[in-house]
Amino acid sequence: MLKFFLSLLMSFLAYIPASAIDSTIIGKIITPFSAPMARGEYFTFDQFPDAKAIVIVFTCNHCPFAELYIQRMNDFYREYAPMGIPLIAINPMDSILYEDETLEEMKKKVIRDIIVYPYLQDHSQSIARTFNAAFTPQVFVIQRKANEWKIVYQGIIDDNGKYPEKAIPHLEITAKAILSNQNIPEEVIGSFGCKITYRSP
Repeated sequence: MLKFFLSLLMSFLAYIPASAIDSTIIGKIITPFSAPMARGEYFTFDQFPDAKAIVIVFTCNHCPFAELYIQRMNDFYREYAPMGIPLIAINPMDSILYEDETLEEMKKKVIRDIIVYPYLQDHSQSIARTFNAAFTPQVFVIQRKANEWKIVYQGIIDDNGKYPEKAIPHLEITAKAILSNQNIPEEVIGSFGCKITYRSP
């Protein structure tokens, strides 16, 4: 019981608004990666050969703020994956520090929450380091441009975790801009949530 409360306390203490916005991340080229999925297979970019862009959400099992967005992520995947903008979730949390972040616990979560999007484990934290991810949930959108994948958006799904009906749907606005070949209104938005703890390299 004590361990549970300590874990919960750590989650809430980690709720820290982003203190800086890294606008230099926009345009960064991302090399296609692979990682194990909670459903038992390996994710590769070949899974979405016709994708115009891919939404990458760094998230985890234990963060109460990430928990608020599961249904919204399911809804986004169902609507936009057929249009060429799939969503994948990546768990970069240290499974040694947090026992509920193991691949086995991720598998249980996918079944329990009826998660439809790919849920990957970044056990080495190398993918999260590439994006300089800091929080869960934190969103990056990469777009295929001249056979390269480039970051075109860093930010949030929306700005109201508790009341989605009152939220500004920043991710959806970004997706619609990409589909209509328009400029993304806001390329970088400060993120917030549970802080990602990185192991020493």
